[in-house]
Amino acid sequence: FNKKKTKKMKCAIMQPSYFPWSGYFNLISKSNKFVFLNDAQYSKGSWHSRNVIIANNKQHTLTVPTKKSSLSTTIMNKLIDNSTNWQKKHTKIIMQAYSNHPFIDDLLQLIEFFEKLKFQNLSELNIEIIKFISKKMNLKTKFFYSNNFDLTNKRTTKVLQILNRINATVYLSPEGSKKYLKEDRFEELTDIKLLFNDYQSIKYYQKNQKKFIENLSIIDVIANLGWINTETYVKQK
Repeated sequence: FNKKKTKKMKCAIMQPSYFPWSGYFNLISKSNKFVFLNDAQYSKGSWHSRNVIIANNKQHTLTVPTKKSSLSTTIMNKLIDNSTNWQKKHTKIIMQAYSNHPFIDDLLQLIEFFEKLKFQNLSELNIEIIKFISKKMNLKTKFFYSNNFDLTNKRTTKVLQILNRINATVYLSPEGSKKYLKEDRFEELTDIKLLFNDYQSIKYYQKNQKKFIENLSIIDVIANLGWINTETYVKQK
């Protein structure tokens, strides 16, 4: 028995997303260690390169332009198409959408940080944004990168290898992974406790919205609630 595992160590593993929703940060807040699954396969049209805000009272998708690549390309090897000033465009859309919101000054801190980022690589961009937001919300979680473990296995086998490397005793998984973890018999293969994070987007004040729009990018939460209240909102059980 591994003596390092006697202390409870709750861990989560997620692919790096672009300006993720509050549920992503809720998962980080509940974890002692959080692994960015940056060597997972890039998926076109996924949250890897896009997210949704409210602009002109309707949902608007912000998409990072990427260069064409083979289907097997990983998120860490997916290149951003920087031939246009897309960051300036995203900043303009965000500022037009939220300039009259109660916590625009808090959101400006994030936007100013975002504007200065210069990356060729999608996962690095996403990870820097996520880490900045996590720091602003006082999340004390320790971050790791899956590519540093140099693993070739897939699905549950890979997850288990990562969890063993970081001495996890509890694996906190998003609900969306339940099907494949059950299919792969996760709980029969390890003594690591499996928990599912059934996070639901709780209503918060959204300026100018008669009907609450859920599961938007964290950008919307920050603009409406500010850093302090967003921290409280994200840490809800």
